[in-house]
Amino acid sequence: MPTAVEVRTPARLHLGLLSFGDPTLRAYGGTGVMVDAPGVVVRLRRHSELSAAGPLGTRAVAFARECVRAWGLGTEATCAIEVVTAPRAHVGLGSGTQLALAVAAGMRQLFCPCSQEQSASALVLPVAGQRHFDTAAAISLARGVGRGRRSSVGIHGFSGGGLIVEAGKYAPLPAAAAEVEAGGGSHEVSPLVARVHLPAEWRCVVIIQRDAEGLHGEAEKAAFADLPPVDRALSAELARIALMELVPAALEGKFAEFSAAVGRYGQLAGLPFASHTGGLPQTESTRQLLDLLAELGFCGSAQSSWGPAVMACCAPAQAAEQLVETFQDRGLSQRHDLWITQFDNRGAMLNTLE
Repeated sequence: MPTAVEVRTPARLHLGLLSFGDPTLRAYGGTGVMVDAPGVVVRLRRHSELSAAGPLGTRAVAFARECVRAWGLGTEATCAIEVVTAPRAHVGLGSGTQLALAVAAGMRQLFCPCSQEQSASALVLPVAGQRHFDTAAAISLARGVGRGRRSSVGIHGFSGGGLIVEAGKYAPLPAAAAEVEAGGGSHEVSPLVARVHLPAEWRCVVIIQRDAEGLHGEAEKAAFADLPPVDRALSAELARIALMELVPAALEGKFAEFSAAVGRYGQLAGLPFASHTGGLPQTESTRQLLDLLAELGFCGSAQSSWGPAVMACCAPAQAAEQLVETFQDRGLSQRHDLWITQFDNRGAMLNTLE
């Protein structure tokens, strides 16, 4: 067994949920894309005690402890975790899920629990000297660290990148939901409906306001409990855009159609959350940012999750460079972090360091 491993993950941009709140419909299904940066890089090395250094180190230790508990690893399953890079939490990049799955992948590779329920397909797969992950592996890791109780876009993106459409799941009965939330039971991960690898020449500019963050934790739970059910007609239109516009345009490499669908989907998906996003301090600045992007001709722009991260689809690469230069000329880089990144088509990768 190895003594040290490194796991690299992409970042997740969530375009929005298809539905929630209607007990007769699947909840939390949605659409998102994976991008190369800013992702998570963690290194785990066998050590006499469990410790972590780097950004989000406390969360990394908590995820490792979850693996020990869930997989019955025992007291000798200890390691030093170095979070080399990680995006800021709670800004719409899915950093919590990617960090959790990266730590879980490292723990599994280091300690390889024989008692854990797993099949050949649930193991990491060697590809060109690196180890990638199939869907079953990502789901197994997610269950170990309690991820995917709502959206599963980041889980499916971890296993292979791309444009992701996932179906959601029927909400559990209140007693079962409370048990899972408390860590006392397993939970269902939404099934993958479509994965499309996006053309290599397409780019994404990620824009994040530095002094803002989206809803998370108890505030997010309270928001979902308070929000009314998504109108069925809206869910139907979002599903139509996802399956009849986004996916075909991605498969055929039609950038203009893909961008237009991203913009429409993102705008509609935000409507059910308006009563709560309206109270966030960055709401007005995000609206102004999206209006500016539309004015500049970047119709494939949308907020990710609760924000404040905003994505802008660009092609060719020079268009992304010109957009960043325009933002810098207008002084927006003084308040926002900007990345030019490719759409990720690989998912996470694991390397043995020794």
